[in-house]
Amino acid sequence: MFYVKNHKQLHIFDPWGHIGPKRRKLLEESWSGLFRKEILSELPVEVLRKHYHDNDGRPTKELSSMIGLMILQQMHDLTDEEAMEQFCFNLQWQYALDITRESETYSYVSLKSLWTMRRLLSEEGLQQVLFDTICQKLADVFAVDF
Repeated sequence: MFYVKNHKQLHIFDPWGHIGPKRRKLLEESWSGLFRKEILSELPVEVLRKHYHDNDGRPTKELSSMIGLMILQQMHDLTDEEAMEQFCFNLQWQYALDITRESETYSYVSLKSLWTMRRLLSEEGLQQVLFDTICQKLADVFAVDF
């Protein structure tokens, strides 16, 4: 089942309220804050819809977070195992990917899920689309004229 979270929707209760104001400010001003605020909601998740049924089957991992995981893995030059660990345990990654729940349903990813997402991105040829989307968004944010 196709599952995408609306990352622009506000929360009633702050899921990051348990983080003190100093660490929260560091998160918001770091690469993870930029990624969460500007990039995550721009990822082309709808392209993957055809691979999943709208109502039947087990829900996918949140697809924006999964595509984001693929990007962060490449950005940090990590192996699959290292990327999986960062997704599960690293607060900066969880903030960047808007993983707001502690449950393993949301904050755990298996190597098989990682491989499946990589295969889908490759089959759809989304590498260039992701690169162009992110570059254009960053150019807009930083007022860079190509």
